[in-house]
Amino acid sequence: MKMVSGALLLVGAEQAFAHAKLVQFPHQDAASQVLIPASVVLLALGSLLLGWGLLTEARSGTSPKAS
Repeated sequence: MKMVSGALLLVGAEQAFAHAKLVQFPHQDAASQVLIPASVVLLALGSLLLGWGLLTEARSGTSPKAS
């Protein structure tokens, strides 16, 4: 679950950054002031969750056993 949440936050970071660059002239500055920091926060949280998920799920060996 941590890996999925991290991946979704990384996708959100990419979308926020892309939308910050796509906003047209009248609202470009306001959108960049909000969306660029939001994308940085989402990138940091997503990377942490994804890394945490990779470390904990690789150690725990959550693969199902065949009966």
